[in-house]
Amino acid sequence: MCSAANVHIIREKGRAMNDWVVKTIVLGYDGSEGANRALELAAHIARRDGARVVVVSAYQLGSPDTDGYKWARLRDEAAEVAQKAVDDLQAVGVEAELEVPGGVAETVLLEVVESREADLIVVGRRGQGLIAGLLLGSTSEYVVRRAEVPVLVAH
Repeated sequence: MCSAANVHIIREKGRAMNDWVVKTIVLGYDGSEGANRALELAAHIARRDGARVVVVSAYQLGSPDTDGYKWARLRDEAAEVAQKAVDDLQAVGVEAELEVPGGVAETVLLEVVESREADLIVVGRRGQGLIAGLLLGSTSEYVVRRAEVPVLVAH
């Protein structure tokens, strides 16, 4: 059990966590039930802390022989799903924007976290996997193991 008496300093990127402020949240989003729970948590934290949310919906690039039309369609499908999350966040007064990078979900999530200097990652426990390359079950585990910022996994 953790108590104030036995916890002296918890560090995140060299800072004491008691002065940690969430300014930027990266939300992994694929429209699944788990992603919608993550959306609710990200919205709550963003409203509480005045943080902005970057909604990331990755799409898996196909094989080298996949034509450009298919890639564009995958990107458009991922963007359409995630735009709903951006709209929901903005409707409750949260500054939100969309990123739809091509690549493996867990890798691009961590790249966006780094490029946006995010303070927190929020993901669902399991994705839906119906749209190719969006957040799959192993994504949250991968992100938790490799992220350099705190990760909140919604159940």
